[in-house]
Amino acid sequence: MPPDHNGGRQRLTATITRERDKITRLVRARLGRFSELDAEDVVSDAVLRLLERADLLAEVENLTAYLFRAVGNSLTDLLRRHRRTEELSPDQEDRAPGPDQNAQHQQWRDLLEAALAQLSLAEREVWVAVEVEGYTFRELAEQWGQPIGTLLSRKNRAEKTLKRLLADPNQEGKTP
Repeated sequence: MPPDHNGGRQRLTATITRERDKITRLVRARLGRFSELDAEDVVSDAVLRLLERADLLAEVENLTAYLFRAVGNSLTDLLRRHRRTEELSPDQEDRAPGPDQNAQHQQWRDLLEAALAQLSLAEREVWVAVEVEGYTFRELAEQWGQPIGTLLSRKNRAEKTLKRLLADPNQEGKTP
């Protein structure tokens, strides 16, 4: 059966129409010092990403929660980009990293590798394929013969585990 682009778009449009004010207020509250234009940009960015993947939306049971999660992810991306540009002063942009920065970078890589090792093989494969290698869920579903929903679920579990382990590196080796 072909993907239901129109059904997904219609459901998303109805959900956005119903929840847009609430979502925008939430984003404004979390942005604080940013302008109103940024809040609208975050919401629009998330909606655009979802519209591009309308065929996936047919598999989403709670579209409102999915929309809020997508907006939250867009907001996190904006805040990370902004924080990175604030952290770099003009003279730092052109300099090579020093020994301290290299050591911190290596320490972070070691922590990430240890956390990845704590994931199940299936979760680790999906996370690496999407986040490191840049595959889309559609590509992985076709290559691996797995439903997209299963891959989304595995990646979600992997992200939760990684966030927990990287927030507290002493959790290494403990089961959730």
